[in-house]
Amino acid sequence: MLTTEKLDIYRRFNGDLDDRTRRAPDTRALISDEEWAALDELRMQIRVALGGPCSASFRTALDARLAACCAPEVRAALLGEA
Repeated sequence: MLTTEKLDIYRRFNGDLDDRTRRAPDTRALISDEEWAALDELRMQIRVALGGPCSASFRTALDARLAACCAPEVRAALLGEA
């Protein structure tokens, strides 16, 4: 589950996994590389969905993924960034 704590760490390093790995390797216990990649992908998909036309099935799949892997406050924050 992606929490606000994990999103805060992601934001602290501006989504730069290499920077996080070099400067704060101890945060790997708080947010895994897989969760980091999930945030990257979700942010990209949200930009696609909100930035122009996309299929209804894409939007439905994105909404389902956000609901399944994000705490409600993280979902709101990600949607608010786009």
